[in-house]
Amino acid sequence: MPLVAIGDNVLDCYVDRGLMFPGGNSVNVAVSTARSGSTAAYVGVVGDDERGEVVTAALRAEGVDVTRLRTRPGPTAHAVVRHLDGDRVFGPNDKGVSLFEPTPADLEFVAGFDLAHSSYCSGLESWLPALASRTRLSFDFDQRTGAYAEDLLPHSWAATFSGSGLTRSECEDLARWAAARGPARVFVTRGARGALAYDGRVWHCKARPVDVVDSLGAGDAFIGRALHGLLAGEPTDVLLRAAVEAGSRACTTLGGFGHGRPLIPGVPSAGVVRTT
Repeated sequence: MPLVAIGDNVLDCYVDRGLMFPGGNSVNVAVSTARSGSTAAYVGVVGDDERGEVVTAALRAEGVDVTRLRTRPGPTAHAVVRHLDGDRVFGPNDKGVSLFEPTPADLEFVAGFDLAHSSYCSGLESWLPALASRTRLSFDFDQRTGAYAEDLLPHSWAATFSGSGLTRSECEDLARWAAARGPARVFVTRGARGALAYDGRVWHCKARPVDVVDSLGAGDAFIGRALHGLLAGEPTDVLLRAAVEAGSRACTTLGGFGHGRPLIPGVPSAGVVRTT
C-alpha cells in the first residue's frame, strides 16, 4: 500500500473565531495524500475526550485508514492558534497523550506500506532507524538543520525543509547538502515564493497568488501531494507543480484541512508567540 503517516496529531484551537480544527503534521500529510489519490493510513494516539473524537472522525471522513489510531485515557493534544498581520501564530499548547512509542504491531503495520512519513514534531527521532528498516521514510525537518538533520537524513528517503527565510541560492545549497547525506528526493518550501525539489537536479516552481485566509497546514498539504507524486511515479517537475498548487489551495480555507467544530470551552488563549 502507498503511505502511512506516523506521529503527531492536534486540535488547532482558533480562539478568536470560536472554532477548532483537527491537524498536526502527520495527520495533515495523511489527509493530503489521500485527497491526492493515494491510499493513506495514520498511526497515532488521541485522548478519550471530545477532541480525540474530532480527530478520529475527520480522518475517517477523509478515507484515511485508522486501524492503528489508538485512544488512551487523557487529553488529546491541542494548540491555540491566532493570526497577527495575516500570519498564523501559536499560543499555549498541550501535547496531551500524542507522544508515544511505536509497538511491534505498529512497526509490522508500517512494513506493509511503500512509504512512511513522520516529522520533527512527532517525538519519534529515536525510532527512525526502525521505521526506515521496514519501508522508505519521508521526514519533515521544517527549519531544523545542523546536527539534528545530520543524524536523521541517512534514514530518510525523502526530506522536506522550510526555506521561507532563505534566498533562492541558499535553498538550493540546503537541498544539495541534505541530498548528499542520504535522501533520494529533497523538497524545500518557500512560502509565497513556491518551492524547489532536488533529485540530482534542482527544480523550481513559483506559487500562484491567492487570497490567503489561513496558512496553517499549507506545507503539510504540499508534502502530501509531493509524496503522492513520488508514489505514482510522476516526473519531478510535474509533482512539484501539483504540490505547490496544493499548498496554495490550503491557504484559502481555515484549518489544516477543514472539519471545523465549535471550540470546546476552557482552552487558554494568553501568551501568544510568533512562529514560522
